Amino acid sequence: MTGQRVTSFSLAIAMVLCAACTVTEMDYTKTIGSSSGSEKSAKRHDKKRDKQEEAAENYVQLGLGYLRRGDRQRSRANLMKALERDETSASAHNGLALIFQLEDENALAEEHFKKAINFEPELTRVRSNYGVFLFRQQRYEDAEQQFLIAAEDINYPRRANVLFNIGQIAKQLKKPDEAQEAWEKAIKLNPDLSGPFLELADVYFKSGDYPKAKRYLERYETLSKPSPRALWLAVRLEHVFGNKNGVASKALALRNMFPYSKETLEYKEWLIAQKKDIGSLSTDAGDTLEYKKDVSKIP
Repeated sequence: MTGQRVTSFSLAIAMVLCAACTVTEMDYTKTIGSSSGSEKSAKRHDKKRDKQEEAAENYVQLGLGYLRRGDRQRSRANLMKALERDETSASAHNGLALIFQLEDENALAEEHFKKAINFEPELTRVRSNYGVFLFRQQRYEDAEQQFLIAAEDINYPRRANVLFNIGQIAKQLKKPDEAQEAWEKAIKLNPDLSGPFLELADVYFKSGDYPKAKRYLERYETLSKPSPRALWLAVRLEHVFGNKNGVASKALALRNMFPYSKETLEYKEWLIAQKKDIGSLSTDAGDTLEYKKDVSKIP
């Protein structure tokens, strides 16, 4: 999955390669210009190559279909057949990288991701898949580089997902402004993408903009199934607005649906703290009353 951004070094290499190809083609054309036999041979070669690539693509589609159904064995077999017909098939290398990633063969996965990018650097979905792989390896800077390139492909159907991932990386790298900008842009591109709404709800809650946090959280809830993080945030938001029934409802859902989540533990700790605060207030009030009684006894 790649975009069109290129580093200055890569651009220089691309220009050199492009120039070399142009020269080769020009020289080749001049060589065969007066030879009809050579022209026919070249056409046969091109047709054979086209058939090989077509066969490879068919195997790739079969392989990816099996992969989506969870049949890695058949998927791998078809992707290998694709490479037998076209060893430069970026899609086949991408498919194998995904399989190796699922099997925790990280070195092999990265090897095939790199081959796919080398053979077809403009294939955006490979960049995005590679970025996800790097993110899971906690190689955030490397992942960010792949996602930024992918995000420049404005025609990529899943560009909003790429921007969401850029925001996730910025969050990990302690760049909150960049994270927020990426999430907001992702929502503009795809208002039905749930992830950015939860992230932004959390951002606005922490900044004290509770009404906006609630709006974003409600939008998330319409787009996604309940999650422990969303329910825990909902508990605190309802508490801020003084909605006791809302707090009780969200807390009950959190405890029942996700009893062993870290958010449930945080909720229980928060609840104990709330009770202590209430107890402290009660004690202070009692001390004040006793003080007033003592003062009234002073002649």
